[in-house]
Amino acid sequence: MNNEQQSYQLGAREESGRYPVKVGGITAGYIYRRHGSWYSVMPGHRTDGRCADRHAAAQALVHLINQGQRPTVPPQSTRPHTPTALARATASYTYLIPDLRPTLANLVRAAEAMARLAELGWSPLAGYPGADQPWMMQCRLCGWEGRRFWSHLRGRNGDLTPRPITRHPGCLPVADHEEAIQKVTAEQATRCECPFTHPTSVPQALDVLKSIQAARGTRHDARAILFSRAILEPCPASTNRAKALRSALGLISSQK
Repeated sequence: MNNEQQSYQLGAREESGRYPVKVGGITAGYIYRRHGSWYSVMPGHRTDGRCADRHAAAQALVHLINQGQRPTVPPQSTRPHTPTALARATASYTYLIPDLRPTLANLVRAAEAMARLAELGWSPLAGYPGADQPWMMQCRLCGWEGRRFWSHLRGRNGDLTPRPITRHPGCLPVADHEEAIQKVTAEQATRCECPFTHPTSVPQALDVLKSIQAARGTRHDARAILFSRAILEPCPASTNRAKALRSALGLISSQK
């Protein structure tokens, strides 16, 4: 058998979204999926970029093992990413996770995701991880806490119906969802009246995004943190904020 065809064993998906990989009985690292692509990680070594599927990602670890490489530290002992200053912009349940780049596009996506969660009766308990990663959140209908995929809650292929329709095991009966959601989302508003003003118009959103763009990576990075707070922290007018930010981002992109 060709060495490159050496078998690997894929473990069960962990809550973090990672799949541990063993090659010839050796714990080689892990693979994970993000935004439609797969990636492999062998702690202490560089691996190739995105892969087409989980098999290709696992084979990248097989290739390293065949070259005599081994993880320099056990995968379960890898040090967590240190959040950037921008990622620490807000309270712990609203900022971007450390390995999601704090680009303007990701900040706007996060605002849109958080607004939609508020409409559906969910509260995020961790930073927005992207569409294809498990996201820790709380069901406001019954208090259940667990991980859900944003890609499932937002709907797919033009169908905006959140899945599963049962929300999670042990939730209220489906027939009671609509009334319960209306009760827990009754505080939603069209205008921001928070002590800290959040952008709910396109001009306001443009000012915020351009300020982040100008300040990020400079000695004025603290200013970027402040403006990121305007995008990410909870606000009763989060739906209008998300719409304004999306329109503003479109204007900025068209000017490039």
